[in-house]
Amino acid sequence: MNSFPNYFTIAGNNIRRWATNPRIYILAALLIIFLWDYIGPILHFSQAVGYRVSPWVFPFLSNTFYIQMILMLGIVFLFCDAPFLNEGQPYLLIRSGRVHWAVGQVLYIMIGTALYFLFVASISILMLAPNLYISTDWGKVLATLAQTDAGQVYHILLGIDHRTQLLYTPFQAFCLSLFLDWCAGTILGLVIFIINNYLNRAIGAIVASAIIFFERLIYNALSDVMYHFSPVSMARLARLDPSGLSLYPTITYACFFFLSSIVFLSILAVLSVRKRQIQIYPQL
Repeated sequence: MNSFPNYFTIAGNNIRRWATNPRIYILAALLIIFLWDYIGPILHFSQAVGYRVSPWVFPFLSNTFYIQMILMLGIVFLFCDAPFLNEGQPYLLIRSGRVHWAVGQVLYIMIGTALYFLFVASISILMLAPNLYISTDWGKVLATLAQTDAGQVYHILLGIDHRTQLLYTPFQAFCLSLFLDWCAGTILGLVIFIINNYLNRAIGAIVASAIIFFERLIYNALSDVMYHFSPVSMARLARLDPSGLSLYPTITYACFFFLSSIVFLSILAVLSVRKRQIQIYPQL
């Protein structure tokens, strides 16, 4: 089991187990209920004013601290059972060897994170389907919510940021938000994997949660420079400065930070498996 495609076999085995894991269905249901509280009022507003709404709401979901926090805590919930050593893993581990098995687990974290945020983005679009239209611009509904107080009048909780609309096209904001969220979520998953390899499974989730709440500490007590060291903060377009004229990180810095961190943590994750005693856990 030494060829590159077989890493996908190891990762795919974990993905297939989602179908029989009640935790995944609970997570999906909670996400749908949570997202509807923010997206439903936008749908109702568009129907009330008689204008269809464009599908570009995902960048504003990940741009809002509270929503972003819940989405990232969902990643912690998704990967809290790392290092994924359930009763079905010993056979794969013996056949593939520790290093190849660990690479497969890292790949699983990356694929699982991508599927998670694609699910969130897809649900945000599907919820608008009754009054949706496909457009390459932000559309009248999102533009109105960004530039007026109509959101308060119609009790819309989701903040539609006008700065984001000025700095990015809808497609740019959507793709960049999706990529940055994937990077931050992958980092959280790898941190959980590494820490859980050395300590018990609760510690990894606690540390990952602390990384998520670090942004709130920066906002309340620390300098804006510290956003350069907060992966969850840099997954929000509101915390990035394309001009580089403020203390906020630039997009270039954020991408370099994310990619270098993912490479470093991936290597560390593989090394953490090589010489550790393997212990089988029941499925969470």
